Formats: sequence, structure tokens, C-alpha cells
Amino acid sequence: MESSGPSRKALRWKLWDYSTPGDYFVTICTDGKSPLFGAVAHGHMILNDAGKMVQSVWEHLPAYYPGMESGEAVVMPDHFHGIVRIIGRDQSPAETGRDQSPARTAGVGLRANPLSLPDIMRNFKSYTTSQFFKARCPAGAPRKLWHRSYWDVIVRDEKALANIQNYIRFNPRNYEAVMQCGEPQFIGNQALLMQPKMGFLSSRGASSLHGTLPLCKDEVILSGFLSPLERQVFWAGLKNKRPLIWVKPWSLDEGLNAPAIQTALAEGLLLVLSPFEKSVAPSVRRALWCNEYVIAQCQRLVIGYLNPEGMLAFILSEVDPDKQLVYLQDVSCES
Repeated sequence: MESSGPSRKALRWKLWDYSTPGDYFVTICTDGKSPLFGAVAHGHMILNDAGKMVQSVWEHLPAYYPGMESGEAVVMPDHFHGIVRIIGRDQSPAETGRDQSPARTAGVGLRANPLSLPDIMRNFKSYTTSQFFKARCPAGAPRKLWHRSYWDVIVRDEKALANIQNYIRFNPRNYEAVMQCGEPQFIGNQALLMQPKMGFLSSRGASSLHGTLPLCKDEVILSGFLSPLERQVFWAGLKNKRPLIWVKPWSLDEGLNAPAIQTALAEGLLLVLSPFEKSVAPSVRRALWCNEYVIAQCQRLVIGYLNPEGMLAFILSEVDPDKQLVYLQDVSCES
């Protein structure tokens, strides 16, 4: 079935009270995904002055929000990840006995607002933007520092928190691993790269589609076909003779012996690509490269199933917020 698909879903949970105590994983992208905060070298983030400013503001947020803690965080070249821990409801300066004057709080010019995640993030973005332009020559500067919104994940338990903390800590190393992959090699019809491409990604945990894949006319399905639901789409695509691009996290010529795959290659309906040598075994970082390639190359992205605390959710938090995302199944807010 061909469809233009629905527009990108809202990033906030509509029924969730964001002043509820707990941990929240947040991601903000720079406007236009511009690399404004430094560079990654040898698996470490090297901050420039703007990046150091963003990090400093983050670290001093609790001085203005006594009911919060700023947890694990990383400033990347074109985005920011952090964990906000809300530990109480509204607390005014009088209630805490803290001096909330900007001059007395390490230069963080924020003010005490109602303690909810949107208020905290709005003030964080506003203040870092003002400091960025105050220190930067206007010539050639972007019109704004951050994209208009941000991505959040409500952290459900200690296991999820530990996974997110590890994702943040290893973000520079994973970022570099993705950037340093070589140019992909190809088997099959490279002309498929010139057609409109719909990326399809899905977390593990679901094995059947909810509804029909919303394909537009002449679209090629682009995916790593790694999770059970992605593999289901792959075999259904072969059966129905849909053009496919298979982005592999292992060597190019492995796993191509199935008759349906050979037929699709012979008919020009399949392109297989990979930058990895035979000696490279599949790994989380290689799968990460595949997903990043899919996201970068597709015109729109369809998500079959999303675990809000899984690796795919973290990757999607770094996607250009203006890219069209279609969700086939809403992610439940319930535990």
C-alpha cells in the first residue's frame, strides 16, 4: 500500500507530568546539526570555547534549580546528551536559602521557574544561546544555536539508567567509530541509490507489523534488516519484488546464497552494501554504523517498533529534528 504517511510524532508524552520526580534523558541538536562545539579525536570529545560554555552551564544548573540534579552528560560536536534528575517540586530561593542572583552562581544567568523538565530545558537553551552569541563574532554565526525542540526519554528503572549512562559515556567513541568506517562496497543494482529511499528501522521486541508499511510510489526500502521486524520486512520485500537496499554490519558477500536473494540481485531489485572486511565480526558499533547510514541516506524514516529505552531510541534522539519520522506503533508510556 502506498501512502504519504503521517507527520512526525510529538516529542513529549501528552499525559505525563514532567514535574514528576525521576530521571529524564534529554538530547538537543544544534540548529541544522552544525558542528559548533568541537571535535572528536581518538575517542574523546575535544571541546572548543562554545562547548566548554555549554558544559559549564549544565553543571551549574542545580544552583538555580535546588530540586534537580544534573547527571551524566556529554557535549558532542552537533548535539548534547544529559540526564536531568528531578528530586522535588517547586522550591523557591527563600525556601532553600540559596542566593539566586546570577552574579553569585558561577555566571549562570537562569532564574528559578516552576520545576518541570520543559522549563529547565527552555532556560538552558535560552541562556546557552545568549552566551554563545555574546562570545561569538556575528559574522558567519548561525541564526540560532539549538533546534526548536528536544528529545526526551523517561527513565523507568536502574537498568535503563545504567544503559543510558553507558550510552552517554561511550558516545564520543561510538561517534568516532561511525565516522571512521571506510567507503562501502557494493553488490547489486547501484542505481537504486538514486531513487527515493524510505529508511526502515525497528527495535527488537516485536516480530510483526502493526498495519501496512506506508510506502510512497517508487520508494526503495533501505535498512540493515537486523531486528526480527526488519528481517520480516526484508523477506516480504523480496517476495513482493520491492526494491531493497541492504546495509550490512558484516562482510559484503556473506549470507547471500538464499534463492530469493539471488533472484532479487539478478532482477536488479536488490543492492547490498557494507564497508566491513570479512575479518570484522558483527558488533553493536557496526550495527550503529548501519543505522546511521540508513538515517543519513533516506528521505524519510519509518519506525516499526520503538523501545523508548533501547539503543534505537538513543540514536533517533540525534537525528535531524526536521527529518520526517513515521511511527507505525505508538510507544506506550506505561511501565
